[in-house]
Amino acid sequence: MRGLQRSVALGAVKRIGRYVVVLVFATALGAAGCSSPGPTTPPVGNGTTPATNGTRTTSASTSASPTPSAQTLLEFSTDGAGPYVLGLTLTQLKAKPGLDEVTTGGVCPNNTVARGVGVWRDVRMSFRQDGRLYLVVNRSDQIPTPSGAWLGTTLTELKTIYGGLVTQELTRGTTSAFLVQTLSGGGILFDLDATKKVQSMTAGDAAFLRTSFTGGTDFC
Repeated sequence: MRGLQRSVALGAVKRIGRYVVVLVFATALGAAGCSSPGPTTPPVGNGTTPATNGTRTTSASTSASPTPSAQTLLEFSTDGAGPYVLGLTLTQLKAKPGLDEVTTGGVCPNNTVARGVGVWRDVRMSFRQDGRLYLVVNRSDQIPTPSGAWLGTTLTELKTIYGGLVTQELTRGTTSAFLVQTLSGGGILFDLDATKKVQSMTAGDAAFLRTSFTGGTDFC
């Protein structure tokens, strides 16, 4: 009887021992599994991160593009024609952008006249004896005013275009003109043909333009 009890007890001890060994081994495997590294994230192929709006971010080291220089507008205003600005000198405009057919004398003996170059070739200029540009005449059908008046624009259209400014219809004999004056005193005189359409534009001092046209003094 005692032998039987010892045999049973010995078997139980062996079973407990095996259970402990299995438990220790499972614990070791679990620890090894927890310490193993997870899957790595694959690198981005092009090295850039897409922005949320669909555009691509650029490297901070990329240099910015230079700002393009402002270009002169192809227009005729109370200041003159493009780069040919009233008040500039004959010397300045000869240097840049250039002048053509420069002549001193003629109808106004003490003045110098010239014409522009390139797209400004149909623009004529008059300079005082001191060399200052005081009058610019536009005879090009490619150069409008900033408000949208062109050679060929009718008197009725001019009245609509410049309805908010000081304007005046002028006559001298059978000729007529439409004067537009700004608050600064500058003006454009639109010379009209027999059908009341613009055939030329003259920029200068508004009072001078008015008196010269009505007095027939050839803007000297």
